[in-house]
Amino acid sequence: MPRAPMGDVVVVLPGILGSVLRRDGKDVWSVSPGAIGRALWSLGGSLNDLAIGDDPWEADDLGDGVVATRLLPDVHLVPGLWGIDGYSGIASMITDHFDVEPGRTYVEFPYDWRRDNRVAARLLRRLVDEKLHAQRQVNRDAKVVLVGHSMGGLVARYFLECLDGWRDTRLLITFGTPHRGSLNAVDFLANGFVKKVGPLKVTDLTTLLRSLTSVYQLLPIFPCVDLGEGYVRVAELAGAVPGIDADRATSALTDFHRAIEAGTTAHDAGAYAIHSVVGITQGTLQSARLTDGRLVVEQHHGGQDHGGDGTVPRVSATPVETDDWQPGYQPMYSSDRHASLQNADPVQTQLLGILTARPLSGFRAVRGVRLEADELLAEGESLVVTALPEIANVDLQATLTDLSTGQPVGPAIAMRRDADEVHHAEVPPLAAGDYRLRVDGAGTSHDLVDPVHGLVCVLVDAAPDTDANAGAM
Repeated sequence: MPRAPMGDVVVVLPGILGSVLRRDGKDVWSVSPGAIGRALWSLGGSLNDLAIGDDPWEADDLGDGVVATRLLPDVHLVPGLWGIDGYSGIASMITDHFDVEPGRTYVEFPYDWRRDNRVAARLLRRLVDEKLHAQRQVNRDAKVVLVGHSMGGLVARYFLECLDGWRDTRLLITFGTPHRGSLNAVDFLANGFVKKVGPLKVTDLTTLLRSLTSVYQLLPIFPCVDLGEGYVRVAELAGAVPGIDADRATSALTDFHRAIEAGTTAHDAGAYAIHSVVGITQGTLQSARLTDGRLVVEQHHGGQDHGGDGTVPRVSATPVETDDWQPGYQPMYSSDRHASLQNADPVQTQLLGILTARPLSGFRAVRGVRLEADELLAEGESLVVTALPEIANVDLQATLTDLSTGQPVGPAIAMRRDADEVHHAEVPPLAAGDYRLRVDGAGTSHDLVDPVHGLVCVLVDAAPDTDANAGAM
């Protein structure tokens, strides 16, 4: 089948952790499938070395020798922090179906995900100017198509609304972008981030996360923290919650998010098209309350579970100005989890339809499955899988793929359905390694639900030797 013509420049922007970072010619963040478990033991040292102090947004370079060199094509996961099921799938979809030339009309944009997203947006401005100048020698009407996953969508938004990027952009597509923030960022800053296997502390990334400007720009912009008298914004906490710097939270809200909102008034709503991919069926943190001096994060807001993709709440995954476009504006809904949104088959089908400009009569109904499974296990532990489909009387199955080989791990496991329509499965202990979990319909239920995916890391519950640590990153 011939590839469809593409006269524009397609730019893919990864999320946080999605770019390889190098220092002095050596990778300091780059984990391959099969090596995640070993790398976790050393992450607390190697990644905490990436902590930053002052982060002047006007400076392109911090002078610490760290540069972003490429996208991480395959799965990368810090269990409980953030996981991405790789970008090679969406790259293949674009390059297989469209007549694009890598580096010229298909461009991947790595950036230093530690820093203020305004820095990455400024670098994106320069890249777009360069690539469009070249492409307009061939097609004078060329513009850019921006495809942003997670935080990459925020970088794109600042470029569009604050750096006049809207003038040169035809289309923005975001996958699980926290346009209005993520409660995960609140949790990391307030409560720290420590992962354990049994009694052993595997990694502690608290110092790193609290140093990153980007994490502050992932904080929710809507009232979501209850100090006892109703919800307030994180920027309004005024030091009430330890671990959250009030000045940095305020700057993230006013200098980044509010600047984006203000920029939308400088042009017509139709200056460029926006398509947001929104996860809606997974358990997702949506609010927090201060209890006995500790911030407790919860999967509801005002007593109602609005759902999400497991990382980004449903209410956060669309740009603020699209609220005024209802009911005409309809995002694409997905039942998959945050890490896998960009690789979900139904989502890629919609993306293909958008990029080929074929008329769409509507978006197909989501028949989602809410998935719960641990991301981090010790060798010898069973993997307990719980799934709740949105429709009753279906049969589900769970399968696992070894990410280092790409091969399935044994046959599919039929899940047991209880009287409340909750499905259960227990996967026998797995060898140390990294796996992709898939839950989908079994037998005659195969086409009745959309598949959902999760990432699982199995560790040996003892620190590896020094040589293994040295080769993990």
